[in-house]
Amino acid sequence: MLAAAALVAANVAVTTGPATAQPARSAASSRTVLVQADNFRFCAATATICAPTDSDHATTVKVGTRVRWVYQDTACDAVVPCPGHDVVLPHGGTTKLTKSDGATIFTTVFRRAGSYSYFCSAHEAFGMTGRIIVKR
Repeated sequence: MLAAAALVAANVAVTTGPATAQPARSAASSRTVLVQADNFRFCAATATICAPTDSDHATTVKVGTRVRWVYQDTACDAVVPCPGHDVVLPHGGTTKLTKSDGATIFTTVFRRAGSYSYFCSAHEAFGMTGRIIVKR
């Protein structure tokens, strides 16, 4: 809970847990942008599959946008020792590892402009990293 408190202090609303969890609400916007975790990478939810070139994937959103990371990784499913994926924001928190197709890994509303780096704690060394760029 300490990590969630740090995100609240940074004006980032947080919701974690299974896909049934209620997403964080934003007065500024009800827009949601999806980022998928697939093939041991993060990429746009519209991509057929995340590619090795998706390391440090950047997603640009406006202040007040909700971002939801979704688990879609059949490659991880095929590897028995794969623990699943999480989202770690170095200056604000982490989620539990998730390994369930279609499950929400993490949801947050970005309330301040800036660049927010994140990674999967189990697969950062493989390039499972990304950035959310928040603009006014």
